[in-house]
Amino acid sequence: MPVAVEKTYQIEREKWDALAERSATPEALRVVAPSFEEYAAKTATYAGVTDFLGPLAGKEVLEYGCGLGLLSTLLARSGARVSTFDLSPASIATARLRAEVNGVSAAIEFSVAPGEQLPYEDESFDVVFGKAILHHLDVEQGWGELHRVLRPGGRAAFVEPMGMNPILNFARDRVPYPHKNPRGADEPLTYSDIHAWGRGYSSFEYREIQLLSMLERLLGFNRRLRVLRRADTFLLRRVPPLRRYCRYVVLEMVK
Repeated sequence: MPVAVEKTYQIEREKWDALAERSATPEALRVVAPSFEEYAAKTATYAGVTDFLGPLAGKEVLEYGCGLGLLSTLLARSGARVSTFDLSPASIATARLRAEVNGVSAAIEFSVAPGEQLPYEDESFDVVFGKAILHHLDVEQGWGELHRVLRPGGRAAFVEPMGMNPILNFARDRVPYPHKNPRGADEPLTYSDIHAWGRGYSSFEYREIQLLSMLERLLGFNRRLRVLRRADTFLLRRVPPLRRYCRYVVLEMVK
């Protein structure tokens, strides 16, 4: 791999290894939600993802960047045969422990790997999902691997941070707020990145989400503020140029 990519790997590996080592107690790893679908229904940034991906039971599913294994566990609870990878060995160890604690380890295969060099055969997966992972990857190298492992007709969905709001970027870099992870070598997506990830598919759509409602996270609210969400719906529909300032984007591809 190029020197710049290896340096990125080093920064990200050290960051996530340190976070994983603070989160490895069995009690902290218990998962309450009964399935991926029910968890997604209560998570604002997953809007529309489960409808797009469809039923997961019996599907070969690849989760990009498992972190501490929350989504891997939930995908397995939904009946999927899950494969997942992460650059951080400590994260993989914690995710494997989480799967054991929650009784789904037989349904999940874990690997330590970067997203630019996936350890899977061509056309291995019916479904691919990732939360805040593409913006850690080199798009030119990562795109080919994603396209390679997805089966014809397979579906991929990603929920990614956007990087075109200067106020939001300032907050990410300098403002403390609840549950904030330290910044590493990641670069939130621009429209150029979004279109680069979506090329070459039979269908590709994306939608920007969380404009005013991003304040829920900044202010530490543990519930959705309906007035902000209604305002988002109105503004993003009526004033399309505001979409570039959203916090997240949902990407949906069909091969």
